[in-house]
Amino acid sequence: MTIVNPLQRRHLRAALATLALAGAGATVMLEAGAATLAAASTMAPVTVHGTLVKVLGMSSFTMKAGAKHYTVKVDAMTHIKLDGKTVKLSHLRPGDTVVVKGPLEMGTITATSVVAGM
Repeated sequence: MTIVNPLQRRHLRAALATLALAGAGATVMLEAGAATLAAASTMAPVTVHGTLVKVLGMSSFTMKAGAKHYTVKVDAMTHIKLDGKTVKLSHLRPGDTVVVKGPLEMGTITATSVVAGM
């Protein structure tokens, strides 16, 4: 049996309340009797096959996969290919079939790679 003093109990209650507010994917760590909320990361790596809907400038686009819509963010580290050739996002067009890989968080994929074809 672990004995918890009133100060520790207060920290635990605060941590549980914070965890409840943070939702799924949050982690509570206890360090030296104090509760702290670790970075809540719900980002899961995914591979999504779908159709490009609209290019939103130089760093993102929307896509549809089945009934779901996603926003896809790209950056200088994202590998983008169209019909086997490395291209910029501006070369992609609505209707292109795309396969996007990267972490998904709240409907947004931060792409590590985008492979497109007609």
